[in-house]
Amino acid sequence: MENKLMKALHSGKFKLATILIQGGHDVNFSSNKGISPLMLACKFKAREDDIITKLDIIHKLLENKANIYATDDEGRTALVYAMHSTCKATITMLKKQGLVITIDSKTKKIKDHNKMIWDSFDLDEE
Repeated sequence: MENKLMKALHSGKFKLATILIQGGHDVNFSSNKGISPLMLACKFKAREDDIITKLDIIHKLLENKANIYATDDEGRTALVYAMHSTCKATITMLKKQGLVITIDSKTKKIKDHNKMIWDSFDLDEE
């Protein structure tokens, strides 16, 4: 199933994404990999001039009850996507909303654990 909001976010059409969010589009839709519009917005690597737009879209998603605690099929939250984008403002915003990184108690500490987290991102497929 194609989702207009996800497509707008993925292609960088932020004005359209804002209109869709404000128009009541499903902000908790998830792709076949469990990726939500919030995760996709957090993943966006914003240039300095785009950070305000990125934060505005994330704020609108949260205002419209996007599930901040949702996880994708790999168990990653929007905060992990924000960390992957290296946008400190997004990370700060999500932390202020109460989202924290959790560690699965069954996960063993291994040398390349962080590399595995980043390598698990399939950035070409949504």
